Amino acid sequence: MKYFLIFVLFKVSQSCTPSISAPLIPVPDAQPINLISNPQLPPISFQLDNESPVVPHSDDYVEEPVSVQKDSVVPLQGEKLKNRFSLFDLFRPLSIPQNTQATPVNEKSVELVSMNISLSPPVHWTFCVPSCGVNDQAVDADDAFEKAHDDVLEAVQSSCTNSGVKCMLSSVEVQYYPESVLTEDFGAYFDLSGNRYKISGKTIPYRINSLNPGAVQSFKIPMKISFRLSSPITEKNAQALKQKVVDYLAARKSVHVTTEFF
Repeated sequence: MKYFLIFVLFKVSQSCTPSISAPLIPVPDAQPINLISNPQLPPISFQLDNESPVVPHSDDYVEEPVSVQKDSVVPLQGEKLKNRFSLFDLFRPLSIPQNTQATPVNEKSVELVSMNISLSPPVHWTFCVPSCGVNDQAVDADDAFEKAHDDVLEAVQSSCTNSGVKCMLSSVEVQYYPESVLTEDFGAYFDLSGNRYKISGKTIPYRINSLNPGAVQSFKIPMKISFRLSSPITEKNAQALKQKVVDYLAARKSVHVTTEFF
């Protein structure tokens, strides 16, 4: 009992004795908050390149309404609506565009192909009288015309076949008038008109006159070719067909066309 009273008195005295602790510091008053309407943001500088001189505007970044449909991807918050990759694209069937050719509008059809050309003739399209022909020159004017006609017929047949066009070969007409040509291969002579002709390869492209033998002139003869088609074609295809005829005569028959055909 004695020790119990001593213990109680000790506890009572300990609770009444003030404890030593750190001094209390008052909490500072909160600073007032200043609200600023329409704050001034630093200017944004855009660097433009020469390829795309486009300045972005605020309207470009306005949020756009999003309509959620099947297989569509909803943009994230604050993200501008744009095309994005979707896993559904991996399984989407491919749509193959159909190749359709534009139909020419008001393009004229051609059934009769006609062409006028100016040419330097090959040697075998010419002749020389009296008895002055050399190399492959024809015997006379009729022989020279037949050779020219046969070469043109061959050129038309080959060109029509390669172009996939059916031509009426019986309708081929050639207007060509061969000239008597005295070439320098026969000798240093001039014909009755005072002319002498010069051969280059298998073609006769030059003429020299006795009045000015130092001047070399070009030698050209006109020709007209015409033929009919079994079925009409466009003007563009007809022009390409004419070009094939001219190319064949130049490559196979040594004809030198000096002007554009029409």
